[in-house]
Amino acid sequence: MKEENGIVREADIECTFTLMINESSFKPGRVRVHLPAPVNAEWLYMGQVLTSAPAFRMISIEDHPQRSTWFDEVLEENRPFSVTYAFESAPEAIVPDIGEINRTSQPGRAIGPALIRQYEEKNHCDCSSYTGPLADKVTVMDLASETAIKVPSREEAARILGLTHEEVAKFFGDRAENTGDLINLVFRFCANHTAGSVAEVSDGAPESRNILLVMLMRALGVPARWQGGFRIKEGTAAPADWAIVNVAPYGWIYMDAEAAHEAFEAGNRELAEFYFGGIDALRIPTASKIGAGLYPARDYKRSDEKYNLFGEVEFEERGLGADEFSTSVTVKVQ
Repeated sequence: MKEENGIVREADIECTFTLMINESSFKPGRVRVHLPAPVNAEWLYMGQVLTSAPAFRMISIEDHPQRSTWFDEVLEENRPFSVTYAFESAPEAIVPDIGEINRTSQPGRAIGPALIRQYEEKNHCDCSSYTGPLADKVTVMDLASETAIKVPSREEAARILGLTHEEVAKFFGDRAENTGDLINLVFRFCANHTAGSVAEVSDGAPESRNILLVMLMRALGVPARWQGGFRIKEGTAAPADWAIVNVAPYGWIYMDAEAAHEAFEAGNRELAEFYFGGIDALRIPTASKIGAGLYPARDYKRSDEKYNLFGEVEFEERGLGADEFSTSVTVKVQ
């Protein structure tokens, strides 16, 4: 493991996903299980599957938008399903220069989901228009449908950010200058904002800040993609997500408004600034698109139709709900 200034830059990671059906829900017979698997990312060397118990039947290709390992077993007695992966993680960190971004033409600087989608690499995160009014009761999670992150109008996004008429003219004039200032404003808003209408962060939804960041970037004409999975902290792996934003002249760079918020709250401004252009190596990405299907396809509705964090279980006659099984993630970092 390579660490600089308290930030893990490189790491060798082993992660084990384990799923166990509750005894009250188990029945002998055929059981099909999907367990999360690390998706392909430019900063990962995927390595290999070290162990699997029982032996898995199939694993999705590395760039499947919600990758999984699939088991198909006939069980007489209840038993855990587990799989261990090993990989190397070394994401590149960029320190964006706001002035340089302002001076550079932004190729994706076009308002509207259809145009932004042209610049989103491999369409990993589809976007759709949000047509309803953003009333005070609307939360960030209402804007993340089961298949996409919705995009409000430019005017709605400006209202969420609290932009003045002068600032709107500055950011959205005929020449569309000052994109660097706009990107910086959106990131800091998502990292620092804690209450108020659509920007309110829902309890129990750690991904809200970064979904908000992706949604606002797109609404304001900046291509952005979402990626989700786990973040390793204090020896455990917790659900997390982050954003990948297209910023010329740097290309796709990372942003994590949630991690930046934690750092700001802890008074660590230097660490918070790092997440504007970088993420640490202690990440296990398991999804690059909200609502993507699993492979092989399930016969029944998933217990979690948006993300790929806890696994899925189905019997011959029905799928199990999230309260009928439990999943754990253990990690080793070197």
